[in-house]
Amino acid sequence: MLQARPLHVSEVAGIRRTPTEQPTTLRQLGAFPKHALSLVMVRCLLVYRLAEHRLRQQLAATGQTVPDQLKRPTSRPTMRWVFQCFEGIELLYIRHGPHQTAALIFRLTPLHQQILACLGPAYE
Repeated sequence: MLQARPLHVSEVAGIRRTPTEQPTTLRQLGAFPKHALSLVMVRCLLVYRLAEHRLRQQLAATGQTVPDQLKRPTSRPTMRWVFQCFEGIELLYIRHGPHQTAALIFRLTPLHQQILACLGPAYE
């Protein structure tokens, strides 16, 4: 009678590696449960929604508006639109020795500063 031996994930997936080669992806590692990716995605959506709620709440409380995609004022922007507004901003770190670093921010407009102020002091 034949006895089954446990198979390594690389054998099942048809991945050929040398004994010294390390796995290069989480799938090859075989230690990444399928439901873990769903958990990460749910947490990302939660943070996304919380940021959107906070921004909308602050805009409504202060009576401010931001332009939407059609340049009309709105107090209920989506975070997708806000993230698109922040595309193109660059952050440059300049090191002045082992313990001194200066940061320069390029292309930050008054709209960006308004949105950051609404999100709170941690983001300003």
